[in-house]
Amino acid sequence: MKAVVWHGPGQISLDEVSDPKIQDPGDAVVRLTISAICGTDLHMIRGTFPGMSDGRVLGHEGVGVVEEVGSDVRAFRPGDRVVVPSTLCCG
Repeated sequence: MKAVVWHGPGQISLDEVSDPKIQDPGDAVVRLTISAICGTDLHMIRGTFPGMSDGRVLGHEGVGVVEEVGSDVRAFRPGDRVVVPSTLCCG
């Protein structure tokens, strides 16, 4: 799949990356249909966000369709349309 990838301060590109996989029972894989950037993305792009390493996939806000869910996920099922808010993904 294609993703926006961080390679260093000011260096981002659209790269081919591996498809996401369920890693934990509470995970869900969502196919994004629309996404947006926010101020947090700008910190990452500038390299002022701690813990960034070459190859980090960017993006944490979007709207999409649930493709797969882990065994502990009860509120969502494949085919559901969802919003992924930054407050959920930013901790």
